Amino acid sequence: MGGKSSNDPNYEELATLQGQLNEGVTRDQTYANRPTQYTPWGYTSWQANPYTDPGSGEQVTRWEQTQGLTPELQSLLNKQTAIQGGRADLAGGLVGRMQDEFGTPMNWDGLTPLQSTPQTQLTLPQGGIDDPYQTRQAAEEAVYGQAMSRLQPQFDSRRQAMEIKLRNQGLSPGDEAYNAQMQSLGQQETDATNQALWSANQAGRAESGQMFDQMRDRSQTMYGQALGSNQQNFQQNMQSANYANQIRQQQMAEQMQQRGFSLNEINALLSGQQVGTPQMPNFSQASAAQPAPIYQAGVDQASSDAANNPWAGIMDLGGTLGGAYLMGRPA
Repeated sequence: MGGKSSNDPNYEELATLQGQLNEGVTRDQTYANRPTQYTPWGYTSWQANPYTDPGSGEQVTRWEQTQGLTPELQSLLNKQTAIQGGRADLAGGLVGRMQDEFGTPMNWDGLTPLQSTPQTQLTLPQGGIDDPYQTRQAAEEAVYGQAMSRLQPQFDSRRQAMEIKLRNQGLSPGDEAYNAQMQSLGQQETDATNQALWSANQAGRAESGQMFDQMRDRSQTMYGQALGSNQQNFQQNMQSANYANQIRQQQMAEQMQQRGFSLNEINALLSGQQVGTPQMPNFSQASAAQPAPIYQAGVDQASSDAANNPWAGIMDLGGTLGGAYLMGRPA
């Protein structure tokens, strides 16, 4: 039967040794990548400390990184930290005031009332215009009255002279000659009165036409004046409404700005620049080294020895056949 030769490698020992070599290479690579760096603004360093893994209980290495500033920057950082602390305390004191401001609802009652867009109305003023028919009647009465004021005395004087003349002739009312003379005089008076009426009528018509033209011109003038005045008033009302609404918007913006004033102050106090962490330059890190392949070398050596020893093959075959015989032998 075949058996294990004393020259065969111990694969378990080789595997253990291979793991130790791998661990050593990783440890060396980690150490190589933990340099202490210095810049004009500060430094960064590493420190290795022994540590017991709470999970496995094995002793391992724990690395700690430390960053520091130059004395000048460290002093500046300390001062800025102190200032920031004071600003934070001051901002904390403003929180109560901010809560009061935001806790009160916005009140628009005291603002300038919102103005609506004005509406223009093109209207004419009422009254102050004479009636042309009344003017015509007044003109006719004036002309007729003036004419009769002259004719009537003439009528009376002629009638009186005619009566005296007829009486001197021995005629009296009722006589045909007397009545004929008086009738002729009456017709003359009627003709003169009609002429006065016609003249008064013509004068009334002329006065009425003139008054109508004056009324038309006056209406056109008043309409133009009313139109211009209404347009001017509309523009003034529009400007006044826009100005009032602009004032209202400014008042609203001022109230909202006042409402968030404390919050803005707090943000201003809390914001500020700090001394930053120093930026270290990059460096070429150590690449991963490969340990000697001891385990693989042992496997390759064993394969090579078996291939070069013919008796090992025969012994292996005999061992295989003997094993098969023992397994097939009846009990």
